[in-house]
Amino acid sequence: MQNEFTLFLKDISDCFINVDLSSWQKRLILPFSIITRDGPILMSTEASVEKNFQHYLTAMEIMRLDLIDRHPIHLEDCEDGTWLGTFQTRLLSDGALVVAPYTSTSLLQVVDGEFRMSSMLNGRGHKDWTGIDGI
Repeated sequence: MQNEFTLFLKDISDCFINVDLSSWQKRLILPFSIITRDGPILMSTEASVEKNFQHYLTAMEIMRLDLIDRHPIHLEDCEDGTWLGTFQTRLLSDGALVVAPYTSTSLLQVVDGEFRMSSMLNGRGHKDWTGIDGI
């Protein structure tokens, strides 16, 4: 499952660089929550996911990101059909870190042979760059 987790991380990174909302949506289970240091963000509809995705694209433009790199740290089988996937995220512009790397954990399930996430703990919200609260 480690290879599937690595592919999942690549997909949830590249979808923003490639401005590919459908690839992002394909890797989510609704309702989807992101827990940030500023509090939880809950997306229960495709429309709320799309709105949130657009805010992240704005943040990427402000930061001039050209690479989002997520590196797997640990994958744990919870033996109840779910997995916990921990990874480090690096946001880069022209090869330089824009912010310090940070670690997140996602609650995952295998759907049609691929990981999908229903929650991300310690996600980086877009508020620091967009000034927009919530979704």
